[in-house]
Amino acid sequence: MPSQQIPLIMEIIDNIVSPDDRKRKYTDRQILKVLIVLQIFNISYRSARIFLTNHEEYIRMAGITEIPSFQTLSRRARMIDLHAVNNEITYLYSVESIAAIDSFIIHTCKHSTAMRRKVWSNYKDPVSGWSKTTKGWSYGRKCHMSIDIDSLIIMEWLITKGNMHDSHVSHNMVDSVRGFSYILADSAYDASDIYDYIFENTHALPVIDTNKRRGIIPNKLPVNRKIGIDLRKEYASMYPLRWEIERTFSILEEILKCENIWYTVNRDYDTAIGLKAIAYNLMVISNRELGEKPRKIMKIVNC
Repeated sequence: MPSQQIPLIMEIIDNIVSPDDRKRKYTDRQILKVLIVLQIFNISYRSARIFLTNHEEYIRMAGITEIPSFQTLSRRARMIDLHAVNNEITYLYSVESIAAIDSFIIHTCKHSTAMRRKVWSNYKDPVSGWSKTTKGWSYGRKCHMSIDIDSLIIMEWLITKGNMHDSHVSHNMVDSVRGFSYILADSAYDASDIYDYIFENTHALPVIDTNKRRGIIPNKLPVNRKIGIDLRKEYASMYPLRWEIERTFSILEEILKCENIWYTVNRDYDTAIGLKAIAYNLMVISNRELGEKPRKIMKIVNC
């Protein structure tokens, strides 16, 4: 028996995905509905036929009469512009007041495999890399994200090499939340050029944790960094809201299985994470619409 959220999610997809002009066996709407259902219940493309055969209600909700093959799902998933789909979601449901930006590691192989291949530098994925995190050294790719603190919606994501420092893609993340009033970030973003970019290209106030290792001697600080440090002190009570993005990462890693993605077609991690991010957004929105706690998604996943 599907939860109340699933039909609502299907309705939201109808609202955000335009009808196809081309005559195809499956429209983008139908394919996206199937893909989101698979993400919610953590079903692989190869197992889709068995799962959907046993849950015919989802076939009816998707508006299809025949279950797409593994090859069709894989190919069409890469063809859909997931960033554009997510932009439609954020346009309709984002509050655009307080944003947060951060990143997490996607493990692209087992740690033991990465350690073994490290000896000979014989890695299968040249875009993966080593990164030091709070959990120690991890091998994989890095997913940079921005979220709306109030609606808890993921605004944008960007996949880079695992050893890419957050500051190197900070401008992209700032651009994704340029319409917000405040941008919260940890000490990795405490740099003069990031403050410069925010002040010059947005109307947002940066509330960024101070990196003491970079020095905080007042008369030696660049003007914009000094202003940023003062803003961090002034809005100290707001900074704890940044933990909402950490909670989002926990849900993505533990429930939607973003932490370990050891196989994805053509190593297309942008599509793999994009589908999970959209599934998360749709579950959060459907919970809000039904008066549930936004992040109470286990009730949907376990139904």
